[in-house]
Amino acid sequence: MKKISLLLLGILLSSGFIFAGGLTHNSNQSAAWSRLLSRGATVDIDAVFYNPAGLTKLGDGFHISISSQSIFQTQTITSTFPFLNDQKYTGKVTAPVFPSVYLSYNKGKFAFSFGFMPMGGGGSAKFDRGVPMMEVPIASLVPAFADQGVTGYTVDMEFEGTSVYWGLQAGVSYEINDNLSVFAGARYVMAKNTYEGYIKDITLIRDEDFGGPIRADTMMTELSQFTAGAAAAFGVTATQMDPLVNSPLGEMSFDDAITASAGDPLTQATLIALRDGLTLLGTENAGSLTVQQGQGAYVSYSEGYAAQSAQLAAGAALMGDQEGDIKQTGSGITPIIGANLSFMEDDLNIGLRYEFKTSLELENEVKDNKGFIIGMNPDGTPIYMFPDGEKTNADLPAMLSVGVDYKIIDPLRISATYHSYFDKGTGWAEDADPKEVDNNFWELGIGLEYNINDNFLISGGYLHAHTGVNQYYQSNLSFSLTSNTFAVGGAYRINDTFRINLGTYLTSYDKQEYPMSYEVMGSGTIIDYTESYLKETFAVAIGVDISLGAK
Repeated sequence: MKKISLLLLGILLSSGFIFAGGLTHNSNQSAAWSRLLSRGATVDIDAVFYNPAGLTKLGDGFHISISSQSIFQTQTITSTFPFLNDQKYTGKVTAPVFPSVYLSYNKGKFAFSFGFMPMGGGGSAKFDRGVPMMEVPIASLVPAFADQGVTGYTVDMEFEGTSVYWGLQAGVSYEINDNLSVFAGARYVMAKNTYEGYIKDITLIRDEDFGGPIRADTMMTELSQFTAGAAAAFGVTATQMDPLVNSPLGEMSFDDAITASAGDPLTQATLIALRDGLTLLGTENAGSLTVQQGQGAYVSYSEGYAAQSAQLAAGAALMGDQEGDIKQTGSGITPIIGANLSFMEDDLNIGLRYEFKTSLELENEVKDNKGFIIGMNPDGTPIYMFPDGEKTNADLPAMLSVGVDYKIIDPLRISATYHSYFDKGTGWAEDADPKEVDNNFWELGIGLEYNINDNFLISGGYLHAHTGVNQYYQSNLSFSLTSNTFAVGGAYRINDTFRINLGTYLTSYDKQEYPMSYEVMGSGTIIDYTESYLKETFAVAIGVDISLGAK
């Protein structure tokens, strides 16, 4: 018997919490980015992350940046599955504190830098009533048990996850000449995901003539016991037919055998009961079957009811109350190289950064078998969505950043940044079957800064991020959408030591809709429907840049 999977919850990956950037990277790593959206060629202190080779443009001394964002995202999933109580599901993703800290010590031609930032994730997602993939299997019980008087259902469910990939970065920048600087460094990534939730009190609403509301697992257990009894009874019937099958009547059709046994009323009545029993079970032209074929039919009915009983028993286990308490952890190292080119007396600056692929595995730590049962093996043991100790490939893709800053006139500077994330080269994408990534994720940002005076500037920016995944990647709890982001903000220089950055941005996403289908309880009945995905993100940021001893 194939394993049964009635309640597919899906896998919640860190990308469900990514706010800006690729499938697994956050690119919103400073308050200055939050007001401009393009920092690929910056020579300010947040160049520790965006353009580390450009740090040599800072004066000698210590340079520090401390910033944080408050990020709020709404995820909306709509399913047209016809038996759902409510087709719209809303998840709230929040990151009240999203910090980034950068430090650079400059001396002569060298800059020694350190950074701390949430490379991926950084928030928590909460779905107060779950998501469609959790509820569709429950809703499918309505058509599956319509002949048992089921007209609806109720369920209490909730799912919450947190995810953060902290990054600790260090490196050295060196100025080869006035036009060229280079960088070499690495980032240590520490990943942690937690998932908690429950599904409980799944109740089927039945007509009063069938007994009224009943817990789904109770009803399925009762039906399992009934079908198990039927399987046993048909097995006994088949065994008791041995004398008939081994007699001359065994090669006759039921109708001919009934006629031939007219002189033996008991045998004739038995044959009539066996023939009519097959007719009641749905066998067409039962009277034309030989008695031997009839025995085979009863064996088949016995095996079929036994399989149905096992399926119902497994379904009862899945429809019982469940809790989830899972933690995933892992770590990896990202080598980073970069170069900075300056021309036209630094009016034109070009920043290049390449991050190599980060090999990363996440290991499950599950408390008290609370890993969410999603199916049953033929031997009756549960199949967990998160098996304790299991490792999952979660490589971070290599990425390339190219940035250009140009001072158009003295108070006005334009910036453009292009990022390409090489998602197709990660282990999880290469091993996926079918393939989940058609093209690599890329983003292009353009920003403008205008210095109102020596101390105060205003800025704004636009960022287009284009995903390359297909339907096979998308899930209710991890989906990637093409987006457009707009930002405004400014910076105020208090004195030669302190500068304040303020920014806010709003991201809108392109809605995606996909055809879906669901088979009802292994019956062969397929229900076609659609699911659509949408997000919206809003954030505010504040940061301070500090220069100590700079010349």
